[in-house]
Amino acid sequence: MLTGVFQMLLPYAGFLALFLRVWAGANFVAHGYPKLGKSRQQTLQWTKSLGVPVLATYLAIILEFFGGLFLIIGFIVPIVGFFIALEMIGAIFMKKTKMKAPYMGQNSYEIDITYLMLAIVLIVLGAGVFSVDSLLGF
Repeated sequence: MLTGVFQMLLPYAGFLALFLRVWAGANFVAHGYPKLGKSRQQTLQWTKSLGVPVLATYLAIILEFFGGLFLIIGFIVPIVGFFIALEMIGAIFMKKTKMKAPYMGQNSYEIDITYLMLAIVLIVLGAGVFSVDSLLGF
């Protein structure tokens, strides 16, 4: 019975991918944009204190902003999802080992795991409908 309900929803997976990628992309742009400007130095100092190389921090900032834009427009979504998954794995590892952060609560890694799961779903589903990828035939 339940399998039949889920089977009926399969044709709408492209719309699910659309909603997930636009929502996640907007959040990544919102996180990355301030780091491109005024809060860049603060971000660099904070990540350096955790032992993160400066290049890795710059790459994460670029991924968050431009990767977020790519998700919104639906361009190379599985590739962007892969790199976001790597970033989130790194963030989870950092928070657990260096910051001794809890799973839930202040400075936790709960949201990082959520973004990791979203990235994995986007790797599998792709960009979905209304995307540059679908226009290009990916």
